[in-house]
Amino acid sequence: MVQKDKALETPSLDVEPSPSPVSGEACVEAPGPVVDSVGVESTGHRKFISGVVEGFYGRPWTMEQRKELFRRQQKWGLNAYLYAPKDDYKHRMFWRELYSVEEAEQLMTLIAAAQEHGIEFIYAISPGLDITFSNQKEVSALKKKLDQVTHFGCKSFALLFDDIDHNMCPADKEVFSSFAHAQVSITNEIYQYLGEPETFLFCPTEYCGTFCYPSVSQSPYLRTVGEKLLPDIDVLWTGPKVVSKDITVESIEEVSKILRRSPVIWDNFHANDYDQKRLFLGPYKGRSTELIPRLKGVLTNPNCEFESNFVAIHTLATWYKSNMNGVRKDVVMSRQVPQSGSKSTAIDVTSMSAPILCSSTSLTTVFQQPIMSSSMPPVCLDPLPHPLTKTPQEAEEKDSDEEPMETVVEKQDEPEAETDPEEKNVAPILADKITEDLKPMDTDKESGVESKSTEESIQEDSGSDIAPMQTDDQLKQDVFVPGPNEKQLFIPEPLTLEDLCLLAELFYLPYEHGPKAMQMLKEFNWLRANSSVVSVNCKRKDNEKVEEWQTRAHKFEEMCCSVIHMFTRLSNIDNRTILYDLYPYIWDIKSILSMVKSFVQWLGCRSQSSAQFLRGDQEPWAFRGGLAGEFQRLLPIDGANDLFYQPPPSLPTSKMYTIRPYLPKDEAAVYKICKEMYCEGLEDVPLSEDDSDLIGDRLVGGFLTLSSDYGFVLEDDEGVCGYALGTVDVKPFVKKCKLSWIPHMQEKYHKPDCEKDLTEAEKMILSFHEEEEGLPESFLSNFPSLIKVDVHAKVTDPSVAKSMMGCLLSSIKANGSHGAFCKVRQTDKRMLDFYSKLGCFEVAKMDGFPKDVIIMGRSL
Repeated sequence: MVQKDKALETPSLDVEPSPSPVSGEACVEAPGPVVDSVGVESTGHRKFISGVVEGFYGRPWTMEQRKELFRRQQKWGLNAYLYAPKDDYKHRMFWRELYSVEEAEQLMTLIAAAQEHGIEFIYAISPGLDITFSNQKEVSALKKKLDQVTHFGCKSFALLFDDIDHNMCPADKEVFSSFAHAQVSITNEIYQYLGEPETFLFCPTEYCGTFCYPSVSQSPYLRTVGEKLLPDIDVLWTGPKVVSKDITVESIEEVSKILRRSPVIWDNFHANDYDQKRLFLGPYKGRSTELIPRLKGVLTNPNCEFESNFVAIHTLATWYKSNMNGVRKDVVMSRQVPQSGSKSTAIDVTSMSAPILCSSTSLTTVFQQPIMSSSMPPVCLDPLPHPLTKTPQEAEEKDSDEEPMETVVEKQDEPEAETDPEEKNVAPILADKITEDLKPMDTDKESGVESKSTEESIQEDSGSDIAPMQTDDQLKQDVFVPGPNEKQLFIPEPLTLEDLCLLAELFYLPYEHGPKAMQMLKEFNWLRANSSVVSVNCKRKDNEKVEEWQTRAHKFEEMCCSVIHMFTRLSNIDNRTILYDLYPYIWDIKSILSMVKSFVQWLGCRSQSSAQFLRGDQEPWAFRGGLAGEFQRLLPIDGANDLFYQPPPSLPTSKMYTIRPYLPKDEAAVYKICKEMYCEGLEDVPLSEDDSDLIGDRLVGGFLTLSSDYGFVLEDDEGVCGYALGTVDVKPFVKKCKLSWIPHMQEKYHKPDCEKDLTEAEKMILSFHEEEEGLPESFLSNFPSLIKVDVHAKVTDPSVAKSMMGCLLSSIKANGSHGAFCKVRQTDKRMLDFYSKLGCFEVAKMDGFPKDVIIMGRSL
């Protein structure tokens, strides 16, 4: 994307203040005069507020994380922090309660830390859930609470009335003519009581365009706010929507007109608290720098996971600095995507047309698209001097609100950037830096190409980038050295530059995926739609089309493998703080792509020409779950949410399993697993050496011989450790068994003497010689497919069984099935529990059901 910056009137550089004295007293009814806020000019001219709001739902950040945030904000030129975590119960739910001594000490330390780094600490309180506006006791409680925070050293405040019911209580209706009048009245009173602080923010209940009734320009609520709210109180606004794809100049002018002031943007662009499967590692975009002179400030409300917000905050700082001090700087953010077959991703590093920007600032824009560049030194890990390249042609941006999941514009016609010799050592640098601390994502080192400005000198960190959040005790332990007879421990591969690029593009932005993610989606969709050309019963195969399909399938599998390898390498990084923030997300995308990869392998060698994909025409933004959700939608069993819900293990692991279509060479391994798991828990299973295959012959042999097209196996580094077998329609399958498989088994196993007591093995042999009753037609019409799934006891990861089941059910549903069932012995509690966890339920007994077997079914 290209952002064009215009010359504008902007405030001068912030002046670093002296920290305010912090009082340890609980509270005082009448506060003293309020001094200027941190970073506000002595002339009284209010600065542009730029920074971070901690305003999401979910676990608040820790105190140490907030201190680290202040350090980064100071370094990048941001000046404000709004404290408003929704799950801090004394901020919102129990807003009347004063902070305890321990809590007070923490807040005082935090406010002092913000002041130390030149960051304005804005304390927000959200009383709107249950406050009675007309009750003076309630107003006094609010004043007392803010008095306490004032004595902690805080001089800037915000009153928030977001996400609450519009209805007033009966007592308030007698006093106030509208909800807006009630809010404005108490806000004005608190503002004056606190001595009219330099920074005082008000969040309206109608805080975005879609919440305004009947519209922004005609909203009685906003009109009242604009007319009655004191002019020096700033109003927070999220844009056209709660999460706005774009915020245009026209939309800001519209809301500014009715509010009679320029708003402060509370930007939810990178917020992810509304979807547990989404994370946003892409850049700050969709907001023209022409907005800056029309706003009072911008505060980003980013991802809940602190360590994932480097790019979001860094690129906000770049956006803001592009118009600092009235100097116009054109920030061009673009990429160069290599042609297919290129050895590595070459991304054109952004250049700046204005020479005043230092190289550290320009390197910041590398994160715009994507997170890192392999055509330059590893900027995110060890900043090395690198000449800036020419500004590429501006890419045309799609701008349709009707397609939130648009593709990032790719450019393929630009010359490849010259590779720096230092680039050859990327892997060792990555390994060293990721082991060290949070430095892997840092780019703000001076290259010496240009002289430092005053602001840059202030921001320069004379120490190191060591982050206080590194808590991994393993870093302090001695490295294991194997003895003479000991094996070398597993040595993880270092995380690569390409891994981080891929990570960012898999978790890009709320309305668009990164290029690689979009490529994977498009390729899977194409392979799915054209699978008939490689189906096993295609009568007239076009060799050219078959080759194309297989080539693209191979490339798609390689892309899936790159995600799986990235997951493995990321799982082994030494910085566990970053890993714990990212792990649930990379686990989720790894799991779904493993399933998708296996399904593509099945399409290429086993699918029938009748393969169908139902319900595949929904718009992508109708589904939650980000990229993983879109891949789920493209699988035939997209509605089987339980199979896609695969929580990560409590402790991160890089243990990998592979699911692939069954091959004839796997027969012995499948038989072995089947026998071992059948015998588990049984005290005595008398099988002679001649009968060693009996259990496998009885339970899985027919599937492997007559329906191997619907077979999958699970592998780990030691070999096959699970299987999933099935048949689309059990009725023709049973007929085939009677014609070929059963006669073969009758020859292999002679009928036992039924007049004596039979062993378990003999009973199993006898079943080959007796006519098996068919299941009722009324049942088979709803559950036509028979399945058999099992994993070895050594497999402790429950998600792999779900993935295998997902592959099997996808394959049978793709060929027309709408229900599957399995048979379980009444005494086999393990398998009853196993199938229950895979979404199967016990079917009520019907006439014709076998007496000693429980039938479990699952609708598709």
